[in-house]
This record gives sequence, C-alpha cells and structure tokens, in this order.
Amino acid sequence: MVKATKILFFVGIITLVTTLYFYFNYQFWTHYKTGNFKVLVEYKGEHIEGLRGRQILIHKDFEKHLKQIEAYAMEHDVVLIINQSYRSEQHSVKGAIVKPGRQSNHLAGFAIDFNLISDGKKYLSNELRRGSLSELPLNVQHFINAIRKDKALRWGGDFRREDPVHIDSPLNLKNRVHWKQCSEECAVDYMVRVPKWKIWG
Repeated sequence: MVKATKILFFVGIITLVTTLYFYFNYQFWTHYKTGNFKVLVEYKGEHIEGLRGRQILIHKDFEKHLKQIEAYAMEHDVVLIINQSYRSEQHSVKGAIVKPGRQSNHLAGFAIDFNLISDGKKYLSNELRRGSLSELPLNVQHFINAIRKDKALRWGGDFRREDPVHIDSPLNLKNRVHWKQCSEECAVDYMVRVPKWKIWG
C-alpha cells in the first residue's frame, strides 16, 4: 500500500512538472515549421521574444520593420514580450484591449501586440496608455516616442480607440490592395501549417 502511494506520488509530480514545462514552452506543441511557407517567417530576437516561448510569425515584408522596432528596444534597454503577431481569421482573441478589426494588420502579418519589460518590471496595457506616458521610466517613454516618430510605424496608443500594446506598419491604410494580397498569402501559408513536433511533413 505504501509502495503504491509512493509510486502515485512520483507519477503525480512527474505529470505536474511535465505539464508546467509544456505550458511555459509553447514551441513543443504550437510552433509551426516555416520551410513550406511562402511569406510567413518566424522572428527571433534578443529584445523581442514570444510570451512564454510563443512563436512569432510575421509576413516577410514586415520583418525589416520588426528589426527596426527591436533596434529601438535595444537602444532604450527594453524587452518586448509578444502576445500576438500574425493572426488568422479563425483565431479567437481572448482578453483583447480593442475589438479586433476585420482589416487588422495582424491578418496580414504586419502587426504585433506586446507587453514591455524594463529593469525587471513588466508594463501592461493599463500602464502604457497615452495618458500615463509621463509617469513611465524615461527609457520606456523614449522607446514609445521612437516608434511614434518613425513614419513607417504606428503605436496603438495614438489610435482613436486606444490600443497601447499594439505596433504595426499601417499597410491597411497605405495600400488596401497590398494589405489584401498579404492577408491572403498569409492565410494560404497558415492553411498548410505543420507543427514542429511532427517529424514528417
């Protein structure tokens, strides 16, 4: 009886550790191979990382903009934790600050949603709002202002319906035809996605 209890205890511990490991390491069950994609690419950076290891997928034409965002993050000593990058039309968005738009740049792979870490503290949407900017550390203010001054980028805190955790390149405003093309290209790639854990395909 005692032996059976010990075995059950160890099985429970192993199950808990395994569950926590997979929870904090998304790549083992939600990441996709990108070798067969035509436009979706995986972004990896030192100052930009996915929430709990989440994969960052973007349109290849947005990559230069994300590299610039990362350069600003590096310059101002902040780290962006990406909650969402490319989003398919089938994705449900939980806890969205702003109701997702039908012509969102996320659908074209031209946007990110983020939280920000500076000096070990994480800043969320309620702290990053436009009206709270002056209360943030100077390096965080400088990072956001660098995004605002960049003519190729937009900070969601400046939107009419404020979305302070959003940064995009406004393809949906500048070129609606190209936005539609990029959105369709991303959707085609996403339809043939293969999880990284599959050794075939």
